[in-house]
Amino acid sequence: MKQQAATGQNREIFGVPAVMTASECTALIRDLTQLWSLTYNQEIGDVEGDIELCRRFFDPLARGHSLRERLSQLPVTPAELLRPKRRDPLVVDTGENTLIVGVEARILLALLDGLDLEENYLVLPPRDVAAAESQALAVYQRWSRARLDQVIALRSGQGREVMQAISVGLIMALLINRSDEPERAVVRWDRGTLEGQRVDTAIHAGAEQFAGAITKHRSKRSVGEQRLKGGYALSEARRRLAHRVVVIPDQPDGGELLYIPAKYKTEVVAFLGKDLARRPGLTEGLLSMAFDQLVEEFRAVAGRLAHESMVFERSADTRAVKESLLLEFVRARHGA
Repeated sequence: MKQQAATGQNREIFGVPAVMTASECTALIRDLTQLWSLTYNQEIGDVEGDIELCRRFFDPLARGHSLRERLSQLPVTPAELLRPKRRDPLVVDTGENTLIVGVEARILLALLDGLDLEENYLVLPPRDVAAAESQALAVYQRWSRARLDQVIALRSGQGREVMQAISVGLIMALLINRSDEPERAVVRWDRGTLEGQRVDTAIHAGAEQFAGAITKHRSKRSVGEQRLKGGYALSEARRRLAHRVVVIPDQPDGGELLYIPAKYKTEVVAFLGKDLARRPGLTEGLLSMAFDQLVEEFRAVAGRLAHESMVFERSADTRAVKESLLLEFVRARHGA
């Protein structure tokens, strides 16, 4: 055992020696367990669940306001836990005599739990130390990539939630209007202007009709929310479709050009078809009916766009969009 101790005396894990006496190990387990209870106001549980609990303080995406609120609610750490001077990253000093623990402490506790405390000296094998450090690294890597992975999932149509129906309808209204180049773009103005109100109402009318047709128990958005500039529906669509929805600001008339470039039209229709196929209650027949209702409502209010020289819809192109949308929906639904 002395030889084993000698081989590990210079190694550390999260600032803790890889070789400890039984009494040192017992004290470490006691302190970390108590600090855990103080930090999270609950006892130690299963490792994976506890690590997720650490997001409360250690999630890179946590908002500053939330962190400040949580830190302010922590109890003062007892003096006997302040004296050992445990080092970061195992223990984090938040100021005002308050310590917290997180991922490293929980992983280390799991590692120490497997040791035989009857031995005089306890040696953490290099393989176990490396595995614990890799586990902590993997956790932080996953957390730090969470926003990137979320954006990638949304852009590829694999987000946890489907695209909002009103946003799908809005994009289809642009496709139906053949707004696929700057010359046929819809111009979005501030909602406070008469032109802005006309365009917002015209584009959202069909989108609302479509959303109501495919979504049960849906509450209609207020008129104030039905706007292209700063409105929810378009913002959600741009989150999902990213560069495929183009906005060109600072036009001479004060508006902004909104369109879907022709080179992305096929991609956008495919994206919408696949996303709609993720709705379990939506059938091909219902989607076809909802599309027709969108077109009917769009044509009914098209005069408001015609007043601004923005109506470019053609029946043949509209039929082509519908056929492509239904084809992509059926392919995705049947895994083709």
